[in-house]
Amino acid sequence: MTDRCATRVGMLLALLTLSPALASANGRFPTAGYFVAGPGARNDVFALRTTFGLLLSRDAGRSWAWVCEAAYGAVGASDPTISVGADGTLVLASFTGLTTSTGDYCAWPAPAGVPARDFADVSNTADGRTVVALAGPNGENALYLSSDGGRTWAPGARLAGYATETVDVAPGDPMRVYVTGYGSTGMPVLLRSDDGGRTVREATRDFLGGQNIFLAGVDPTRPDVLYLRATRGLSTTLLRSDDGGMTLRLAGQTAREMLGFALSDDGATVWIASADRAEGILRSERGGPWVRMAADVGVKCLRFHAGTLFVCADEARDGFALGYSHDGGDHVDPLLSLRLVDGATTTCGSSTTVGSTCPPLWSTETLLLRSIDSGTPSAPVFHDASTDHGVITDRAPPLDAQLPPLDAPPRPLDAGTRIDAGDAMGGDALSDTPLASDGAVGVARPDGGCDCRVARRAGVGSRGLALAPLAAALALARSLMRSRVRRRHRRG
Repeated sequence: MTDRCATRVGMLLALLTLSPALASANGRFPTAGYFVAGPGARNDVFALRTTFGLLLSRDAGRSWAWVCEAAYGAVGASDPTISVGADGTLVLASFTGLTTSTGDYCAWPAPAGVPARDFADVSNTADGRTVVALAGPNGENALYLSSDGGRTWAPGARLAGYATETVDVAPGDPMRVYVTGYGSTGMPVLLRSDDGGRTVREATRDFLGGQNIFLAGVDPTRPDVLYLRATRGLSTTLLRSDDGGMTLRLAGQTAREMLGFALSDDGATVWIASADRAEGILRSERGGPWVRMAADVGVKCLRFHAGTLFVCADEARDGFALGYSHDGGDHVDPLLSLRLVDGATTTCGSSTTVGSTCPPLWSTETLLLRSIDSGTPSAPVFHDASTDHGVITDRAPPLDAQLPPLDAPPRPLDAGTRIDAGDAMGGDALSDTPLASDGAVGVARPDGGCDCRVARRAGVGSRGLALAPLAAALALARSLMRSRVRRRHRRG
């Protein structure tokens, strides 16, 4: 550690110890890690989740308002997941409960008809009319359903016997709902509903050796096509199903934790990015090889919305926390620097929850934010209406390359580097032979892509059965302990 870093750490520790006001905040270094945008006519509603609250825009990112964590009841590091209803209603799901806000977002009440606390996730259809919330895993473990964009709610399926974690409703089909969680033995499980979340059934428990399973996204036009993320050591694998979750195949991988995932509006293009900026942003079109984009950004999240790729970046190194790309990830323009946010709200009066609670907290909530000395904050860049928001697909043929082995540190990839899904797994991890019969699933070769099946190691079956009870208990305990961290990155 350099003297400069040691000095800063010492200063921050002293501030956390001596300042009673700061002690009431969560003390995490300020960053943004989750972004959503509104559907349909409300696609101008942007919500950016940070470690010190929400930043909201109702004019497509040209101006922002701060909502402190205390206004919506967050405690410590209880980061919410967010959905936007058809009329712009914001729905937050977190361990402290389900809260909603409409209009000017100055009040955040809990809706009637839902449990008081412990929600794991929330998801909405592309039009924002249907919103599905997942209660659990430390509470009821059930689905709650809204058909009016999050304003009113009704109970859905009870998920007794599962420790639930993530939920996704298909963007184009409100009847198709997916849930991930863990069974009573600690094994990960994917559940599926074909009636809008009123009933569910198991789809699979076979994740090709992956652990810590959670949903990444569902194809906007094909509800049977979905993506899941799973950990394999230090790496994260991207799994894809083309039959509603019944069978899975390997679609891609990052050598470190995958913090970013995005799908284009037609589902034909996929982006992923890891916690290690050396891996960069990777893009695959129509099942083709992964190509590294040229942008050099410390990705914290990805989201594709209305023809634009949004990127949560590293404020301390990149100079901004939210950027966007009009060319599929080769160039990322800054949209918001956290250091340019004004905590004083002019929209919410002192009689509202936000107006009375948040302004007095600004100076202490952002004390760590003001310690960033990475240079001048990046000013936002806006393009006029004539700008092409489409993804650029014309590029020179990429160079052949592959990701490093799972146990090796990642190496930087040059822009345009091509990575086949098979190469990403390294060595003999892929096989053209069927999987072993102990719970194996058949996998078809995708059009224009590789046969991404993972071969099981010989002899694992019998020993796995002998150690199953102990391993299951340890896996369940470990998964629940880590769930708070994983949820902060879900569908990034």
